[in-house]
Amino acid sequence: MMMAMSKGKKTSATAVAASPAAQQAENKNPALPSAFSGIVVTEVRVRNYRCLRSVDVELDLLTVLIGQNNAGKTSFLNALFAAIGAGQRVISSDDVFLQKTDVSAPKERVIAIDIQIRPTDEQGKIADVFPQGSAWLELWGLGVVQDDDEHDLVAIRTQFKWNTIKGEYVLDRRFLKDWQKDGAKWEDSKPVEKVAAVSAQQIEPLAMYFLDAKRDIAEDLRNRSSFWSKMVEDHGLSAEDVKRIEEDLSEINKDIVESSDVLTHIQSHLKNFHETLSCDEDSVSITPLARHLRDLSRGMDVVLSTRGAPPFPLHQQGMGTRSLGTFFTFWAFTTWRQKQGSSGAVHPMMAMEEPETHLHPQAQRSLFRQIKKMPGQRIISTHSPYVCGQSEIAHIRHFSKNAEETLVCRIDMGTGVKKLTDEDLRKIDRQVMNTRGDMLFARALVFFEGETEEQALPDFAEKRWGKHPNDLGFSFVGVGGSGNYLPFLRMAESFKIPWFIFSDGEADAITAVNAALAAVGQAAIPNNPRVIVLPGGKKFETYIVTEASKDALIAAMIERRAVNAQHRAALQKEWAAKLPADQIKDILAEMETNKTPYGSFVGKILPVPEVLEDLFKKIDSELTSPKPAEKKA
Repeated sequence: MMMAMSKGKKTSATAVAASPAAQQAENKNPALPSAFSGIVVTEVRVRNYRCLRSVDVELDLLTVLIGQNNAGKTSFLNALFAAIGAGQRVISSDDVFLQKTDVSAPKERVIAIDIQIRPTDEQGKIADVFPQGSAWLELWGLGVVQDDDEHDLVAIRTQFKWNTIKGEYVLDRRFLKDWQKDGAKWEDSKPVEKVAAVSAQQIEPLAMYFLDAKRDIAEDLRNRSSFWSKMVEDHGLSAEDVKRIEEDLSEINKDIVESSDVLTHIQSHLKNFHETLSCDEDSVSITPLARHLRDLSRGMDVVLSTRGAPPFPLHQQGMGTRSLGTFFTFWAFTTWRQKQGSSGAVHPMMAMEEPETHLHPQAQRSLFRQIKKMPGQRIISTHSPYVCGQSEIAHIRHFSKNAEETLVCRIDMGTGVKKLTDEDLRKIDRQVMNTRGDMLFARALVFFEGETEEQALPDFAEKRWGKHPNDLGFSFVGVGGSGNYLPFLRMAESFKIPWFIFSDGEADAITAVNAALAAVGQAAIPNNPRVIVLPGGKKFETYIVTEASKDALIAAMIERRAVNAQHRAALQKEWAAKLPADQIKDILAEMETNKTPYGSFVGKILPVPEVLEDLFKKIDSELTSPKPAEKKA
């Protein structure tokens, strides 16, 4: 059976926001998915799972996990799936956190995953209490408790403990009496008394479905446990319809065989089965099509027809198209499951690993807009700067490694007079996220003001380190003027990405940098070791254009402007006729007029300036020295 699929118009959607984090950010008029469940998972605490020794992660209705490879994003999704996933998760000793000194996982080390659930109103905002008659109250009963402010919540702890008798890790899931505000005191929360273990029926309405990075619609069509098969096997037809359709299928099969000389010939020989086996002569027949509806799913396919091209089955398409097929099947499954919910207690919970896999940049942006429209609570992990560029900074959680442990951070919203406003968040989204999403994955960030630095500094860095800074995980970022440092610093500080500033020495630039440093609680110039200032009140161009460098710069300028040998000779004569002071003045004037082209070669033709050597030494020192203990997010 073939199902045709054609391209339709794409529509845009506004980002979803509706959790404690979103409320704290005070985003105005957030667009919400159409489906309303009445709850949201607001925080997840993971202890001793793989590289996640101790992480606390706040969740929004849409949460984006970012970070370098092997930082712990997939481990977090797997841990959450182990706690409330739709399907059984077998835990082994390989899943237990190992300290640097551990040879193997100690049997007494327990994996724990705590989740906090809050009620929401019809706009997706956190509510104080579950309303009377709520299906969630009926489902969880005494599992609904109150915090210190008498606000309702549900806290569920899932633990995996080693059972000596069984020789395996066993699951224990309980409601908790409270939720400690301080994650370091998580063990002070004890199970609710006189309440049995949380049953599978109490978890199923919020069970998380996980779409990993290895998805392929061609495989899903054949896999009996895929989201596709789970839907199509339960076709929902009445017994009368099934009988009628199966009778029609039998007639169609008979007609195909009788109309084909080849099939008739083969079937005549297959009838010889009865001479060897104990069966009737007419008990064997060829069925080109499935005769029973329960078998139809095995022969289904999906056909895609792009503009101006003939239709092809998805298994003949590229991996990007096949990955998209699985994504939309996943979306169909989650919405279908919500439609079928009879009790009213259904919370679509979806996790997607690298949804951008195999897609080109425009398709990645389009897909993320589709994800924003999905109902329910969504968690995605991504390495795509195009996805990050469309995400709101308040929805991002940054994963990084410190030795064997993972750290998880989010944007610091601040408190009191330093609390970020809507405009502060918009500046970060507009100036940082929309244009430079790739910097979120860097090992270190170097900020500066001008166009010449943006072109020249990576070349000087490559000359100094023998590798391009991208190969080392460093991003050199022009902020577009001395007054624009603050959004970049807030992002870097919140996500604990080491940062450095390479500033012009002009008075206005120093004043602007100091204001940005003060806003993020950093020491001012000259007491901040992460800030390098050009000496003598100079800007970058006046610093690098010297008596020692002018001849190399003049030669490069002549080479750029000369159209032939005669013109080159005339330019050389023109420059030679100028006084040294005039040469420097004219070089500066030329570079000011053409910053981008000249910035692209100064780092290649000049030695590394002394002030940049100082910067590179500071980067080396900070990134190779042991990191101090960090507070958990």
